Amino acid sequence: MTSPNPGSTAAPAVGPHRVLVPPNIVPQQRGTVAFISHVARGGDWILARRYRAAAFMGGVDLDLTRARIGPGTSYIEIRAILGSVRVLVPPDIRVECDGDSIVASFEIERDTLHTPAPDAPLVVISGTALLGAVHVQVVDPDAPGWYEKLRSRWSRTGG
Repeated sequence: MTSPNPGSTAAPAVGPHRVLVPPNIVPQQRGTVAFISHVARGGDWILARRYRAAAFMGGVDLDLTRARIGPGTSYIEIRAILGSVRVLVPPDIRVECDGDSIVASFEIERDTLHTPAPDAPLVVISGTALLGAVHVQVVDPDAPGWYEKLRSRWSRTGG
């Protein structure tokens, strides 16, 4: 999908809330380290082409649901040693997950049936978990929460 006005500098939209950023403003490298602490990255931020996250006896939360992403492929490299890294990915972004776990877990969970477009940006997540956990979760940030689901169920059953 492209901008409605060919002369416009606006980036193409990907999903209902996402606009691709021009490649020239996407940082090449960034990272986060949590050493016996917790670090969270979320809201409106630009995902670098190569992002490194390390958690040693701590935790890192990367929320990509409102992040701005450049076209093409971005890479997230993760190291979790006695710690955990959680990555939330919106359903309009393609994601590939390939990691190693040693007495640990490195997993991807898809909580949505939405399939991204073939030309949607790709995020490749790789790395290692050693006595820790890496959890990648594809979620719809606009999906109803547990309370709304429960309330809807009660209203349908008359309870």
